[in-house]
Amino acid sequence: MTYSFECSGQFHNTHCSVLTESSFAASRMEMGGRAGVSEGRALQPAAAGGAAPVAVAHFRESLGAGAAVCLQRFQPAVLGREAGECASQAAAPLSAPPGPLSAAMGASARLLRAVIMGAPGSGKGTVSSRITQHFELKHLSSGDLLRQNMLQGTEIGVLAKTFIDQGKLIPDDVMTRLALHELKNLTQYNWLLDGFPRTLPQAEALDKAYQIDTVINLNVPFEVIKQRLTARWIHPASGRVYNIEFNPPKTVGIDDLTGEPLIQREDDRPETVIKRLKAYEAQTEPVLEYYQKKGVLETFSGTETNKIWPYVYAFLQTKVPQTNQKASVTP
Repeated sequence: MTYSFECSGQFHNTHCSVLTESSFAASRMEMGGRAGVSEGRALQPAAAGGAAPVAVAHFRESLGAGAAVCLQRFQPAVLGREAGECASQAAAPLSAPPGPLSAAMGASARLLRAVIMGAPGSGKGTVSSRITQHFELKHLSSGDLLRQNMLQGTEIGVLAKTFIDQGKLIPDDVMTRLALHELKNLTQYNWLLDGFPRTLPQAEALDKAYQIDTVINLNVPFEVIKQRLTARWIHPASGRVYNIEFNPPKTVGIDDLTGEPLIQREDDRPETVIKRLKAYEAQTEPVLEYYQKKGVLETFSGTETNKIWPYVYAFLQTKVPQTNQKASVTP
């Protein structure tokens, strides 16, 4: 495990408090009007009388002159200390080329273990897709995994199907077995779990196998989600999807190409949507509280995915390498 440091003072005799990775994001400071630091971005000196920026051991690029930077790497043995003194100097490029995991400023030296949560219709699928497009990690959707196993007729897939056919929820232990079995194939990668854990027992079981570094929670008002989902209509034969808010058919209730009637899925009917959202809230609230207490929950609130995404993107820049360092924040 690596540690970041919160440094006070502007150049010499800098005092640095040890911060765990989970508290790093919460303790980033404003500098030059921008929050946090990221690799390759020249930083201006701290304003007069202001604190120096948060710095992380293991820099790739040199920082602007005057920024206080702690270059010492603390060992786990000092974790219990409240603070440590370390030499401060203007950062210079490290002689040894960094490995791929140090490509993102502030990224952990070990592989990232992350979870994304959000109600149906919160934009979780869209955000997950953008994350995998911009960052070096594997996305594991429990829903996709479940469908794949049922399609292939695996032992756990057959077991899960028996519950689904009976209209029952798949038990926690079955979902946990399914997810943990797949995660064994991803030990060499950063990963993002989507759809698991969904209950407190699942979260606790996952915790016994892996240390979760961050949980991204998309907080979208239920009323907004309700409007999104109930506005969706489909053409069953082709799968074409229309939305009466932003992609309406030319004629209400009629497919543009065939002239055939559109239908609304059972899941998208207002009464069903409300029931699903209430069920999600009851099921996942304990999970969110669990991760909140652990200090790894990061909640992003908003009504539009395109406005939430830049904040998720900026947050992950401190956690995991990007697939393309020149990648744009825009979708």
